[in-house]
Amino acid sequence: MKVIDRVTATIENAWRLALASCSNPFGITEDMIDESKKKCPPKEFKDATYKGTYVVPRGSIRYDLKKQPRDKGFDPQHVNNLENSHTVNGYINGTERPIVEFDQDNTEESALEGVSGFNRNEVYTRTGQDVVMVDIYVFHTPRARLIARNTSNHHLTPALNQTKNDYIKEVCNAVDSGWIQSTKDDIDELVDEIASDKTTEMRLYIKRTCYNNCQTFPNFLTYNSSGSKKSSNTLPGFCVAKNLPQSGIEHRKKHELEAQGYILYFAAQGDNKATWARAIINSIRFGIPVLIIGYAAERPKDGLKIFRKEWIKDYIETKELFIKFAKNIINDGGDEFNESNFEIKIAGFLPQYIKANPEDSGKPTETEVVDIDGNPVVINPDCECLSLQ
Repeated sequence: MKVIDRVTATIENAWRLALASCSNPFGITEDMIDESKKKCPPKEFKDATYKGTYVVPRGSIRYDLKKQPRDKGFDPQHVNNLENSHTVNGYINGTERPIVEFDQDNTEESALEGVSGFNRNEVYTRTGQDVVMVDIYVFHTPRARLIARNTSNHHLTPALNQTKNDYIKEVCNAVDSGWIQSTKDDIDELVDEIASDKTTEMRLYIKRTCYNNCQTFPNFLTYNSSGSKKSSNTLPGFCVAKNLPQSGIEHRKKHELEAQGYILYFAAQGDNKATWARAIINSIRFGIPVLIIGYAAERPKDGLKIFRKEWIKDYIETKELFIKFAKNIINDGGDEFNESNFEIKIAGFLPQYIKANPEDSGKPTETEVVDIDGNPVVINPDCECLSLQ
C-alpha cells in the first residue's frame, strides 16, 4: 500500500478542480488561510508532523463515526448551536480548524480522513457548505492521533467540551488497542494530556474510573467521592446500592436527620481535618451520632489490612487530641472519660477487596461495609466504634 505523507502538486490540483463546483455559502477561500493561522496557530503534537493548512472539498474527507471521541456520538443540541452560530455569524475565520490526515485506506491520493470536527461536518452537511479549511497532519503513532482528536475541542466557539465519559472511553480504547499499558502511570499521563484543560478533580475522577475499567489494580476497587448515584464506583452510588443515607447534611432537614438516627461521612484518612470538624459541629448541632466509613483513595502499597489499621490509629490519635482539648477548656484535671458520650465513631470501611470468592459463587470477597479483616459490619447509631474492638 502506498503511503501518502505530503501534499503534492497533483493533490492540490485535484482539490482545486473539485472546489470549482462546490457549494460555498460561507465564502471560505485560500486567501483566508494566513489570517486563520495567525489568529489560531496550528497545534504541535508529539509524534505528529504538521503538513499545512489547506482549503479542500468536504467530499474528499471521510469521517469514520466509530472513531468519534464522543461517548454517545453526535450531540444534537450542540450541532443545533453550531448551525445557529454559522447561520447568524457566518464562518468566523480564526477559530480552530478541523484536523485531518491522509486516508491511507483510499486509493485516491487526495483523499483525507477526519480526526476532529465530527459535529462541524454535520453542520456543513445541513447548511450545504462543501468547502472547508483544515489542518493536515501525519501521525506517527496511534497515541498521537488520539491526543489530537481529544485536545482539538478545548476551545471551540460555541464550545462542546469533552465529558468525563468521553475521556474514559478514549483511555479504555487506548488500553484495549495496546497503545498504552493499563498501568497507573500510563493512564495518569494520558489523562493529564488529553484532559489538560479540566480541573484536577475531574481528571482524578477519570483516572480512578479508568483504573477500575482497565483493571489497573486487580482485585481492588477505587471510589470517586462525587459522581452519579447510578454508578457503583462513586460514594453516592454506593450509598444508593447499599440502602444507606447520603453522606453529610446538605439539603437535609433536621427532622430527616433525627429520623435517620445518625449522620454519615466518608473519609480517606482517619485524621481528615475537614471530616472531623464537620462531625463535631453537626453531632452537637443535631444531637445525634456521626458514623465515619473509611476507604483508600488509591490501592495501598502495603495492602488494605495495614492501611485500615493505620487509618484507625490516625483516628484514635485525633480523637485523643480533641478529648484533651475539651478537658483543658473546662479545666477538668481528671482522666476519667465516658466513651458512650463520644458520638463520633468509625462505622467500618468500604468494600475494596474484590477478588473472586470461590466459596461464594465467585462474587467479590468484599461487598458490604467491613471491619479491618474484611468482615461485614452493620451500620446503625448504636454500633460499636471499630477503634474499641
